[in-house]
Amino acid sequence: MFRGRYEHTMTKTGRVSIPSKFREVCRKKYSDETFVITNFDRYLIAYPMREWNELEKKLSKVSITDSEAISSIRYLMGNAVDCPVDNQGRVLIPQSLRSYATIETEVILVGMLKKIEIWSKEIWEKENGSGAFETFIQSREVLAGYGL
Repeated sequence: MFRGRYEHTMTKTGRVSIPSKFREVCRKKYSDETFVITNFDRYLIAYPMREWNELEKKLSKVSITDSEAISSIRYLMGNAVDCPVDNQGRVLIPQSLRSYATIETEVILVGMLKKIEIWSKEIWEKENGSGAFETFIQSREVLAGYGL
């Protein structure tokens, strides 16, 4: 599972290093270092290919008559890009996705169990800065509802 938070600098060409611990998870659990990256909320999500394939299976079961769900799927799938890890442990994030998440140079990568979130450092600090602990304390009951 992916866990931890890492700060990296993106190159001018849009390459960002995937933390070695994340690459190790990919090699051991998935036998692959290719991610599918798509936009979500104010950040990007990188799924290992196997997890992405599982997500696609679930999404393919949505009824075509559910226009709201189909609209969300269209957005998610339409922006998804295969991003293999290069020999230097980096992925190239396309300009369209960088623009969407307003990622310029400073990047935060957050392990989120079966996927990785990729944030602009500036947005990360706004969303998860000084008030993050208080939000965590207030929302613990939600996790308790999941038996945690």
